[in-house]
Amino acid sequence: MAKIENQRILLWCKHETGLHTTLIDAAQMALILEKELCFFANYSNQKEKAELEKRVQVYANTVKADIPDLNVSVLLLKGKLKNLMEPLGEKYNSIMLCCSGKLHYSLLKAFYKSGFPFYFSHENNNKQAFKKIIIPVDYRNSTKESVLWGSYFGRFNQSDIVLHAADHQNDSGLQYRVDEIIAFARKLYGQFTFNFWTDKGLSGSFGIHREAMKLSEAYNLLIFTGSYNVTLFDYLIGTFEQRIVKRRRSPVLLINPRREMYVLCD
Repeated sequence: MAKIENQRILLWCKHETGLHTTLIDAAQMALILEKELCFFANYSNQKEKAELEKRVQVYANTVKADIPDLNVSVLLLKGKLKNLMEPLGEKYNSIMLCCSGKLHYSLLKAFYKSGFPFYFSHENNNKQAFKKIIIPVDYRNSTKESVLWGSYFGRFNQSDIVLHAADHQNDSGLQYRVDEIIAFARKLYGQFTFNFWTDKGLSGSFGIHREAMKLSEAYNLLIFTGSYNVTLFDYLIGTFEQRIVKRRRSPVLLINPRREMYVLCD
């Protein structure tokens, strides 16, 4: 397993739109979780590499000067982002990719191949360093990954966490699965000293994420697990993840249920 000081939070610098806000959030995240902040970009040819190198190095040098306690690095890799997910995780010990803007299809394809979450910044973040977090809890076992990531912010940042649970009052089987995940969360969170609550939602598992998204304006972060199966129709109208990210009212941390997540070293 990688040492804590070797794990990286990637700031994707391919595009400059919204990059300043994302940079501030990524730096806060790196300080909270005690990780290295890595200014990362992928390129397709030498000309693009040279242009990105200049841009990325300016940002990295500025952060090094302003936050001397933060470990900072630069990483440029050739290829499509989706093809770089495995080496970014296995070779470069990345534990998060920070982005701005929409979850467009090239990012979505990369996300489905990632073993680490994608973070999407939002201008509505009130810069309270992720002190208030909401996590929608549905019946899927993969929701436990969102719960686990919530525990990191609770442990290292003393964040207050609300578990917004789906309501399946007309389906005892699905309600039992939601209750099992809530029980898992309580057992995990009970090992640490941070505040957390369970909030009963008004929607079932298929609507609880949209409900949490609408409530998230009052929070510093929404953590949720993405889709396990995506149909052609989903791609045509926009996938579940894309719709939430597009309409987000706070920063979002998106967890991939298709691959086992890399674990933070502590």
